[in-house]
Amino acid sequence: MTERMDAELSQLTKHAVLDLIGALFPWIAEFRQQDLADYARAVFDVEPHARSCEARRHAMSHFRRCIRRAARTAGFADHRANAIAAEIANAPVMQAGPHLHLLVEPDAYYTHLFSLMGLSAHRRSAYVSYAVSTVKFVERGRKGPGWLKLGGEAINVFGLSRSRMIPYSILAQNGPYRFALKNVDRAGRDGDLVARLRSILPQCEFASAAVAIKQANAELWSRYFDPDIDFLQIDDEDVADLVVEHLQDKLSWLARNLFEKTGFLQSVLSSIEALAGGNWQGWLKNTTDLFWGSDRGRLFPLRLAGSRLEARGSEDFSLEFVADAVIEALQARKIIPNLLLMLIVTAILPGVRVLGGSRHIVYYPLMRYVFCRGLDMNEDRELSETIAADRNPGIWGHRVLLENAEPFSELDMLGSGNIRAALRKYGRLSLEGACGTLESFAGDSLWASLKARHNEGAVAVNDPEWAFS
Repeated sequence: MTERMDAELSQLTKHAVLDLIGALFPWIAEFRQQDLADYARAVFDVEPHARSCEARRHAMSHFRRCIRRAARTAGFADHRANAIAAEIANAPVMQAGPHLHLLVEPDAYYTHLFSLMGLSAHRRSAYVSYAVSTVKFVERGRKGPGWLKLGGEAINVFGLSRSRMIPYSILAQNGPYRFALKNVDRAGRDGDLVARLRSILPQCEFASAAVAIKQANAELWSRYFDPDIDFLQIDDEDVADLVVEHLQDKLSWLARNLFEKTGFLQSVLSSIEALAGGNWQGWLKNTTDLFWGSDRGRLFPLRLAGSRLEARGSEDFSLEFVADAVIEALQARKIIPNLLLMLIVTAILPGVRVLGGSRHIVYYPLMRYVFCRGLDMNEDRELSETIAADRNPGIWGHRVLLENAEPFSELDMLGSGNIRAALRKYGRLSLEGACGTLESFAGDSLWASLKARHNEGAVAVNDPEWAFS
């Protein structure tokens, strides 16, 4: 098997990846040679849910309050905050592909352009994007929220030393942070692009890099993108507050099931472990049980041991796994929801279509599968059937468009308010032509393994694990 997987890795081309995506998501195959604008329109085209239930309606009411609260914090007036929350309920689609980067970082820029195509096609007035803030300033090399390319040169966004960047997540409240835009390749006078970007970004100091980036992105959006579409980014701070709200509400499905000894949570965790030894090996890793431990912005994994959450490593951390203790720890930011819990409260329970990238489109259906395995253990047939009836709940919507142009140079050339020209240019490309080399797929050993298993018939679109895709 290893030799076959190695052979597949050496042969995994862009066309092979697109063939596999088409096999796993047959409706996407129809758009392969169509205009990217047509695919974007389909991604944001949502119909009323085929089924509903009280647990879903209640979860959506919590998510609406989360969106409304985040919008007010971001500076939107009450009537606009209410409108953004209403739109996510009426047209439940959330972008979750890019990490919390400045909008002029390529991964973020091209994904948000793609989203803007779809939103504009449906005349939407609001855009909600979840951007993970549990990432570090440096993800690899000179890439990550702490770095930017301007004029072909590496820019240290916050001017931080290596010791300030390597250990911490960008949600760490250990500021102050300011947009220094320090050129590490060439000392001395700023280039024109650096000077222009610095003049646009907020000049004040922030307690965390995450808050700084969100506020900067709001300014960039209103200046260069589409001020008629309200852009709201939520991150892990907002999700932590959403989980608290669930746990404080005795009528919430999460509050009623997370701590009860019904077998639900144990079934979910054991199902994840079972996937680790099967055909979907590596896709859904249980790195931490529901939450990350947080020590002033340094994150560490936890495990649920009996009735306590404990550190998996050497950290001195132990928390009683009961509602009051978990609520208090969330409010103090001693724990942060992990990706599974985030998607449970923002997507699976409330029924929000969530867009993502190369790994998301595989691990998210598996998350839905293990969640529903837990529901079966709980004999919660109504919620399980509601979730099973979702149409296209997780869609490839990140790095669907990826070009070589430097984003801020393109925006600077277009000028304020001229983003429609970019949308027309990229929207006329075919889906296959717009997505670049698909390096994030083709260079990933997990996709090579999945391709090999699919070729052998070990992985198919009708597998039980894939039933919730």
